[in-house]
Amino acid sequence: MWGRFRAAVFFFAAALIVGAIAAAPDTADEHFERAGKLGQEGKFAQAEAEYQAGLKLRPADTQACNNLGVLYFQQRKLPQAIAAFERARQSDVHNAEVAFNLGLALYQSGNARRAIGYLEEALRAGAHADETHYLLGVCWFELKQWRRSATELELARGSQTGTPELLFLLVRAYREVGEPKKSLDAVGQFLKQYPDSPLLHEMLGEAHDEVSQPEGAEAEFKAAIAGSPQAPQLHFLLGYFYWRWTRFEEAAAPFEQEIRINPAFAPAYFYLGDVRLRQGEAQQAAEDFLKTLELDPAYGEAQLGLGKAYVQLGRPADAVVQFKRAVELLPGKVEPYNWLGRTLIGMGQAEEGRKALEEVKRLKAAEHERLPEVHTRPGGAPPGNSR
Repeated sequence: MWGRFRAAVFFFAAALIVGAIAAAPDTADEHFERAGKLGQEGKFAQAEAEYQAGLKLRPADTQACNNLGVLYFQQRKLPQAIAAFERARQSDVHNAEVAFNLGLALYQSGNARRAIGYLEEALRAGAHADETHYLLGVCWFELKQWRRSATELELARGSQTGTPELLFLLVRAYREVGEPKKSLDAVGQFLKQYPDSPLLHEMLGEAHDEVSQPEGAEAEFKAAIAGSPQAPQLHFLLGYFYWRWTRFEEAAAPFEQEIRINPAFAPAYFYLGDVRLRQGEAQQAAEDFLKTLELDPAYGEAQLGLGKAYVQLGRPADAVVQFKRAVELLPGKVEPYNWLGRTLIGMGQAEEGRKALEEVKRLKAAEHERLPEVHTRPGGAPPGNSR
C-alpha cells in the first residue's frame, strides 16, 4: 500500500520548449510572445488568455501548447496541463520535451503507471536524463516494482550527490528487495548529509509503524509535518497512518489538509471518501470518489467505493454500473464480484447475481491453491500487491 503514495513529495520544474519567433511575426506569434512575457511576470490568467487567443489562430503550434501546459503546471492545474501537453503531442509525437512534461504532469497527478511510457520515451531521446531516471524510479516505487525503482534511482544517484528524497526511496526500495547492505549504505549517506531533514522523521515514523509502535510513528510523522508543513504527501501519510490503525475520526483532517496543499492528488480524495463512507456520510463519500476518478479514471478502489456509496444512498442500479467497472479495473479481486453479486440479487436479478458470487468462490479457491506457493517463497515473505 505504501508504494502507491510515498513518492510524490518531490517537484521538478517543467521544461519550456525554446523556439525561435518568426522573423516577421503574424498575429499568432504576437499573442505567444506576449503570453511568454506575462507568464514570466507571474500574470498567469493574462498569459493563458494570450496563449488561447494565439492557438485559435494556429491550433497546431507545438511550442505554444507545451508552454500553455507549463503555465498550468506552475499553477498546479494538472488536468489542464495534461490536456495541453497531450494537444502538443498531437502535432509532434516525437518531441522529447513534450513527452517529459506529460510524464511529469501525469506523475504529479498520481498516475504513475501512465507516466512511465512518456518518461521512457523522453529518456530514449536524451531529454533531462537525471530527472527522468529519478522520476522513473519514483513511478516504479509507487507501483511496488522495487527492483526497477532501485535501478533507476541508482542511475539518478550516480550523477548527483543524492537528494534526501532519492536516498529516502533507495532505503525503502533496497529493504523491499532484501538487500539490507545497500539499504544501510543509503541510510548512512542520508544521516551524514541530511541529519535535519523532515524526511528523517518520516523514515523513523515508518520504522515505528512497521513494528507496530503507533505512538512513536505518530510523533515522527507530526515532527516531519512541523519541519515542512506545506510539503505534499506529509499530511497524507499522517492520515494514512490513522486510517491503517482504524483511527478514522482523526484521519479525515490530514486528508483534507493534503487536498488543500495538493489538490490534484487522487489518493487523498479516495481515502477521505473511504473515511466518510465508514462514518455513514455516503453523499460526501460519493463526491470524493467521483473526484478521485476524475483525476485517475483507472483507480479501481475508487470505482468500488463509489458503488458502495450508491448502495448506501439507495441507488442500486448506479451501484451495479460501478461494481462492473471495478471488476474490470481490479482483475482477480474478490470484493468487486461480491458486492456486484449481492447487489444484483437484491435488485431481483438472481441469475446474474449468482454468476458473480460463483466467481467469488472460484477466486477464493484459486487463492487457497496458491497459499502453499506463498509459504515456500525464499525468506517466507509473500509477494507484494500493487494497486
